[in-house]
Amino acid sequence: MGVLAERFGAVGKFVESVRLVDSHEHLLQEDERLRETVDVLATFLSHYASSDLVSTGMSLEDLVEVSDPKLPLETRWVKFTPLWEKMRNTCYGRVLNIAVKDLYGLDGLSDETYLEATRRMREANKAGLYRWVLKERAGIDVSILDMERVDVDRSFFAPSMRYEGFIHVMQRGDLEALEKRCGMPVHSLSDLVKGLETDMGRIRGSIVAVKIASAYRRPLSFEKATYAEAEKAFNRIYSQRVFKYVDVPGGRWRMMPEALSFEEAKPLQDYMAHKVVELAAKHGLPIQVHTGLQEGNENIITNSNPVQLINLFMEYKEARFDVFHGGYPYMGELAVLAKNFPNVYIDMCWLHIMSPKAAREALSMWLDTVPGSKVLGFGGDYLFVEGVYGHAKLARENVARVLTEKVEEGAFTEKQAMYLAQRLLRDNARELYFPQGLQG
Repeated sequence: MGVLAERFGAVGKFVESVRLVDSHEHLLQEDERLRETVDVLATFLSHYASSDLVSTGMSLEDLVEVSDPKLPLETRWVKFTPLWEKMRNTCYGRVLNIAVKDLYGLDGLSDETYLEATRRMREANKAGLYRWVLKERAGIDVSILDMERVDVDRSFFAPSMRYEGFIHVMQRGDLEALEKRCGMPVHSLSDLVKGLETDMGRIRGSIVAVKIASAYRRPLSFEKATYAEAEKAFNRIYSQRVFKYVDVPGGRWRMMPEALSFEEAKPLQDYMAHKVVELAAKHGLPIQVHTGLQEGNENIITNSNPVQLINLFMEYKEARFDVFHGGYPYMGELAVLAKNFPNVYIDMCWLHIMSPKAAREALSMWLDTVPGSKVLGFGGDYLFVEGVYGHAKLARENVARVLTEKVEEGAFTEKQAMYLAQRLLRDNARELYFPQGLQG
């Protein structure tokens, strides 16, 4: 009998048995991971825990040093461990302890274990690592990969593709990058739209979703700009006469026009965001939207309130929006959106590792307010597989605990709870992203 079965009875046993469809990852391909020099600092500080270290007081220079696998691990550990003791209480830290304990058989990450944990990591870093961690230990059938590539191992991954590059146009260099991506010149707004159509049309059969993560750079409020307004902003990029020198590869310098201000570029960005949504809907591709807390430090949280997306939800009824990260801390607002709009889904990717308690409270609320077919219960959202495992374990525990509480309250029968577990952890993501059935 598994741990969840012991704690949560029949519901826990069922949750343990569900094969996950993972809505969001950032993992390297296995062969790329195997070429890396792995250790508990270089690997584990590549994502999330590093943000808490900075929040605790570590300088960016020290973070770069302690994460550098070319430097002696013992030296880096001495600099790392005082701040580790201050932040290991966070769930970003807790996931690392879970991974070290469950995957590498040691009692968490500490002065006594870090060297042996690294030795065991390196021993495991061989062909078959992903099958062992993702398939066998985490119980994941497929993960949707956000790495801006379509050449992925389809036995593990299905790709999503980012399109912020077509949205965040502010200077001539942005257009030159899109020319390379699309293989065509971009000298007008019509060229830019054609490039977007060409790019998405070329790969639509190779991807399962389109991703927009604009909240890292601007508010999610994409107004309905006219073609003329967008064209005026586009033309200003090519009429810009204030130049600066920029460093380019090869140690050379180049004169480039200054970027437009956000206010100047906004009509163009808004217009292109609408085009991205329109085309994704045309091709039957769900739109993943980053909302809520941004990874890293010193971001603007108000950029990411999902309420700012209402005009898109209302206009593009044929589109399907997968709203990421539970909108944290705007979980209540997201509940209202998913309840009101048939084309809006709640995605709990990342949320369990932000705060298990907040994730449980939000899930309990959502199950009271939103149809059970509209909540996706797990997306690991990690750069390294050990983090995915730790997150999957927390997600299963949260789902089992919330559903058991609902049964004990008399809100659901055990049969209903199992049905919802299957939907939260597998079927909702499978139906949204793989309507023709899972690959393989």
